[in-house]
This record gives sequence, structure tokens and C-alpha cells, in this order.
Amino acid sequence: MPVRKTESRIPLNLQASDLGQAVVASDGRCALVSFVTSPVVINRENVWVIFITDAGLAAAASSFEWTITETVGPPRVETSQFGEIAHTATHVGALNIQVRILDGSAAEQATLSMVQEVVPASAQLETMIHDAVNQPGPSIGSPDVLRELINEHNLYYQNVAPQTPESGDAYKRFVFSMVYDGASQRNAAQRKQDLDQLAVSLNTATAEFATSGSKGAGVCAIRPLLLSMTLPDMLPFTLLPQDFNQRSVAVEGLLQTFALLDENKRLDLYNIVRFPKSNITFCGRILEMLRTQYFSGTNFEQLLTGLSGVRAEFIIGQYHQGPITRT
Repeated sequence: MPVRKTESRIPLNLQASDLGQAVVASDGRCALVSFVTSPVVINRENVWVIFITDAGLAAAASSFEWTITETVGPPRVETSQFGEIAHTATHVGALNIQVRILDGSAAEQATLSMVQEVVPASAQLETMIHDAVNQPGPSIGSPDVLRELINEHNLYYQNVAPQTPESGDAYKRFVFSMVYDGASQRNAAQRKQDLDQLAVSLNTATAEFATSGSKGAGVCAIRPLLLSMTLPDMLPFTLLPQDFNQRSVAVEGLLQTFALLDENKRLDLYNIVRFPKSNITFCGRILEMLRTQYFSGTNFEQLLTGLSGVRAEFIIGQYHQGPITRT
């Protein structure tokens, strides 16, 4: 059956639109989700995933026929064995993505379509990159990373907000820094390879997902183990010992508990880190959880600027290695 476990459910308490641009079938049996919310940028790859949440439709599905139509040229028609496809638009204008769910005799069981707009790359960003390359002075950062962030994730990090409202844009700036760092550490192809390996472990019921729980995944390098401490009814928030050897033992114990999580919970963790929109959203929630745990009563502006940014650096350390007991 081609409906993989990883495309069988939307994470608990989330909607398809929390993962990316989404179209949901009128009967609610399936949903099509785009990594990038329209407009998409020309000559940049995007990914679409179809979730089949209805057991009857999942049982009937045998293959997926994708038709991707740009403004110019013939449609691209391709059949896949599971519900994911990538495409790089090469013409500005309308982009139509249609997926037909077919049974074993190639009869259509359901169909979903999404229309997106394809636009040129940010001219302002390209001018900034050109000027920075050709003029002496401070660098603006990695051009490739900036192109990814501005052209693909801009709407997501611009719209993040703390669950406890506060004035100013410090929270957004902090989240943006984590998106930038994550995209700098692993490029899009490397992140996709990591996520594909996690998907294989979940779809084949191997132990790799649990053993990889302490490693970062997705655009913000979220560790599924730490994410599980942020979500309800998963793992409790657990402080680790400062001593490295004791910490290693404690992490191993946590990972053993993590491996025993219900399969649906592990699938939910995977899909949250898989999609850029939810990855960025929950990166912010993890930062907020860590801020509350270690510096309760401090807002994000104080976190970033107070003590020359030492507290922010501490939070980043916990994000990547902790949470560790603070003396």
C-alpha cells in the first residue's frame, strides 16, 4: 500500500494549514500541503505532500498521478508510489498542481488541486548580495542561505508570535537567527536527506528515529527529543545533569523512553519538523519554553540585549544540547 505512515495523519491539534499552504478535500479525507506558501520563486525547488487521513481511501490508494502545469510549456505528468513530489518552476505566472489518487486498476478515488503564483526572485535581495560582494565592509551573510530564507520562508518567520504576547520584535528576531543558523549548518539537500532517513525509519518501524531524536532536523535544526518536551502528553520537561558523563547517561535513558512513544506521536513529531512552516513555528515555541524555564519574567528584548546577549547564548546552547540544570 503506497500510503506511507508519514502521510497518514496531520499532527494532533494542528491543521493542514499549520504545515504550509494547504487544500483540504471537501469530505476531509485528504489534504494537499505545499512547503512554500504562494508566491513561489522561479528556479527554486518546492515540495508538495498529500496526506490521506481516511482509512478507506488509504486502503484503496495504489499510486499518485501528479500533473504540474506552468504558464508556458506542456504539463508535467508523473506517477509516484507515495504522496510527495518536488518541482522547480521555470516560468513566471500561474502554477497548477493536481494530484489524483488512483486505485490498483488506475481508477480515480480522489483528486486535489492547488494554484500558486510563480514570481521572480527578490530584486532587492539580489542587489544587496551584489553590493556586498563588490564592496569592502561587513558581510551580509551567506548568499545561498539568504536566498532560501527570503524567497521561501519569509512569510513563516515574519508571522511567528510568542504564545504569551509581548511588545517589540525581539521574538521574531530571535527566531530568524535560529532559522538562519539552521539553514547555514545544513543546506536544503542535506536536510532533505536527513528527513528522508527519518521517514524511512518510521515507515519501516526501525529504531533509527529514536536514536536520531537528539539530532537537529529541518530548517531550524529542531531535536525531536526536545520538541517532545514541548508538546502535551509526550515527554515531561527534564533537566539534564551538567556533568558530561552523567548527562550522556541521562540522555540515553530519555531516548529509551522516547523510543516507547506511541507511533502516532512519533509521526507527529516527524511532520512538525518536516515542514518549514511548522518547524519555524515550533522553533519559536521551544525558545519560549526555554526562556520561561531559565529566565522567567524576562521578555525577549531583555533576553537578547541584557548582559550583552549572554542569556540568549545560553538559551541557544540549551536548544542544541540541553536542557541542562543551571546552577
